[in-house]
Amino acid sequence: MMNRRQLLQGMMAATLTGSAAARLAAQAATPDVIVTGAGGAGLTAAKELLKSGHTVLVLEARDRIGGRAFTDSSLGPPWDRGCSWLHAPDANPWVAYAREQGFEPTVDQSPSHVYRGTHRMSGAEMAGLRAVSERIEHELDAAGRRGLDVPAEAALTQATLADAWYPMAMAEMTSWEGIEPANFSLLDQHQFLFAGDDMLVARGYGALLAHYARDLPVRLRTPVSRIRWDARGVTAETPAGALSARVAVVALPSSVIAAGPVIFSPHLPVPVLQAHHDLPLGLMNKVALRFKRNVFPSERNEHWRLRRDDGRGMSYQTRIAASHVCVAAAAGRLAYELEAAGEAAAIEHALGELVQMLGNDIRRHFDRGAATAWSSDPYARGSYSHCLPGRFGARALLTGSVGGRIVFAGEHTEQTAYGTLHGAHLSGLRAAREARRLLSGSFA
Repeated sequence: MMNRRQLLQGMMAATLTGSAAARLAAQAATPDVIVTGAGGAGLTAAKELLKSGHTVLVLEARDRIGGRAFTDSSLGPPWDRGCSWLHAPDANPWVAYAREQGFEPTVDQSPSHVYRGTHRMSGAEMAGLRAVSERIEHELDAAGRRGLDVPAEAALTQATLADAWYPMAMAEMTSWEGIEPANFSLLDQHQFLFAGDDMLVARGYGALLAHYARDLPVRLRTPVSRIRWDARGVTAETPAGALSARVAVVALPSSVIAAGPVIFSPHLPVPVLQAHHDLPLGLMNKVALRFKRNVFPSERNEHWRLRRDDGRGMSYQTRIAASHVCVAAAAGRLAYELEAAGEAAAIEHALGELVQMLGNDIRRHFDRGAATAWSSDPYARGSYSHCLPGRFGARALLTGSVGGRIVFAGEHTEQTAYGTLHGAHLSGLRAAREARRLLSGSFA
């Protein structure tokens, strides 16, 4: 009869293949570090710790790795259900990795157009939108340099708020944080590092992360319900049993920690728990639409928006990977409303806006679609983090350790790169450094 250790090793190895399975079976009993969450942060932390010779086990509740970075090919061409742009490429480590591994990232130089009904507006007709967008950027920057931790919208002048183009400009700001500018901290947003033009990965950003993590020891379908910690180490309770280690890297979204599906025993310090509540996830959802032929007026990829007086239109990327697929995105309140209405309603809404721009004839060429629902995903509970007004500094509170045993990682902990996959990567590097320090220091 197998003992408990042999049974557990067998259960874990059964979900893996090759070197990862062998490595997992060898260290399953008591690894140095347990990583909770196989998104960008957790995978990076695990890889870095393995490089330094530590034993690691990654526990993931889903049946896949990647977290909010996931490339979907169910409609033919790859499209990213979550993060898709390599922001701040001058400071983004994924750019170099993508080039080294043949993923060929390219600068997103696709032209942007706004439609008023079926009329594609000219550059002159768009002057008002450009002007108010520049004014918003100037006013936010001035308030940020003054250190104002207020709702972003509170920093804007009445002239800006009354501008006829403001609702569309506000929609763009909403996409930054996944929430309307009345609800996120201006000072927090001011710290984000913008550097260079956004880049795209034709094969998918999620596919790039999967390539990076292809040999890591990950145990899928293993949600953690409780993390016990004391001077002797940590224990993660899972459906497969209790797993112990010396240190835990907790790489779960801030909204998941705040919602409480993972219980900490003893409880987290109040400031640490409060910081997770102060960094909720906003929402951006996507709708992918596939057509039977190219219904778009150009053969190249373009960015479209429909002019609406309320600014509540979706943003569109046409001709994904030179295909007949386009991807529409909605952020903030519109995203929540469409998700609540259901996938079919979200698809119809996105298709309906395209009909307004291209005419009703495109309906007969529509094939099928798919929509994301990130706020309903119990392992995400949103898309990417923002900071509540008046709570600037919450991210910094999560960069240390708790009791010398727990280290947090995730995009929500990176002040200059929050809300991004490269922010998650940077947090994983930091978490690995902190875990190594704890393993070699007085707590080891």
